[in-house]
Amino acid sequence: MALVTAFAITFGSIPAIIRLSLAKRLYDQPDARKIHDSRIGALGGVGIFGGMLFSFVFFTSHLPNPALNSIIAAMLVLFVTGLKDDLYPMVPYKKFIGQFIAVLIVTIQGDVRLKSLYGIWDIWGLPDWLSIALTSFFFLGIINSFNFIDGINGLAGGIGVIVCGTYAFWFWFMNEPLFQILALSLTGALSAFLRYNLLKARIFMGDSGAMILGFLSAVLTVYFIQKSETFQPLVFENIEALSFAMAILIIPIFDTARVVFIRVVLLKRSPFFADRNHIHHALLDCKLNHFQAASILFITNIGLILLAWFLHTTGVPAKFQALVVFATALALSQIPFFIKNKLKRTTNGGS
Repeated sequence: MALVTAFAITFGSIPAIIRLSLAKRLYDQPDARKIHDSRIGALGGVGIFGGMLFSFVFFTSHLPNPALNSIIAAMLVLFVTGLKDDLYPMVPYKKFIGQFIAVLIVTIQGDVRLKSLYGIWDIWGLPDWLSIALTSFFFLGIINSFNFIDGINGLAGGIGVIVCGTYAFWFWFMNEPLFQILALSLTGALSAFLRYNLLKARIFMGDSGAMILGFLSAVLTVYFIQKSETFQPLVFENIEALSFAMAILIIPIFDTARVVFIRVVLLKRSPFFADRNHIHHALLDCKLNHFQAASILFITNIGLILLAWFLHTTGVPAKFQALVVFATALALSQIPFFIKNKLKRTTNGGS
């Protein structure tokens, strides 16, 4: 019911948000870099957040959790920060301050954090300060990674459905109803949003949607890793949960790591410098439309999750599981750039 309720609220509210955006001129202006050529509202996050939050709070009233209030408080900080940026664009450092405050709320007050490295480099338990620092870095990275991939119609929302749907299954399996409802509520809200964004975009999720999506994906990931350590029967052992979680989040993690490396190391620019070096841009340059490009990345994400599960069930050591998944992602990511460069050479040669 949480999924259906969130879907219904978001589905019903977005048409009104679209009309309001156009009436009040609250739309995203096309420019030379952007890939849309019409005025489209960027307040889809309002519908996503409203549907998800109502459904989550309503269906978890009987499920107290020490982290619950902190998660909601952090979401509100992020939503207000994102909405402000959607209405009146902020400089990156001001937006980062809002993200950092939200992350500190959930890691310090809510105690939602990684307290061990689960044997990576033979490190297990972490001191509180290091646990908070590493978890905060992870949260900030995932929040901004979903912001980065929100560059073509349906991509961030569709990846969000895959991520949250996968976690909803595992939290059902682990008998964790609160986080299962959280995952289902976000899945329902995103599914409704995709009705207005995937095939022909009438609205964008904006920063208010992308940051909430990234934040909750990080929350679900951290809790999944924590729960996997103690759940019986033991499904994931030591760092296996970390490896599997990396596969679930592989598209935003890999694309962001790749783009930040290019911007900072190769181009000596800010990691927030806008360009067209994302994988989804390369797919568009291969003469694919938005739906085709997004669908390829959806299939890739699902395929890498299945690959990680296959490696897990066949007994491949956890460290090698992560290496194989990342190497596969690296190899696959080169294909659109190879095709793009080949098309460019053919065009130049033909001219």
